[in-house]
Amino acid sequence: MALTTPPRTRSRRGRSDAREAVRDARRNALRVLLARADRQVLGLGPEDTARLRQLVEAEITDCDNFRRSAGGQQAAALRLTHRVAAAEQAIVEAEAERDQYAAEVEALRSAATEGGSQ
Repeated sequence: MALTTPPRTRSRRGRSDAREAVRDARRNALRVLLARADRQVLGLGPEDTARLRQLVEAEITDCDNFRRSAGGQQAAALRLTHRVAAAEQAIVEAEAERDQYAAEVEALRSAATEGGSQ
């Protein structure tokens, strides 16, 4: 009895592999139908035409979904970029404020030292 590894469909990678396999099969079927169309001008039967439409519609739907997903990811990345820039600006302001206070403390120490020696 041979042990086989079950397909990885619970992990993100497994789901991605499964979607990629479906997409590859659909594209291969599209290539076959397009090759038939190339060889036979108007030679596609009604079932081939329906299959071609179904495959193309599925491909268009997937492309639209991927575009939407990519747009959302780009927007999230842009928000994070703005957030990082704001954090860096806050750090610069905090460091400037720290330096100002350090200078004031040094001036007070100097004045206290000069005042104590008179």
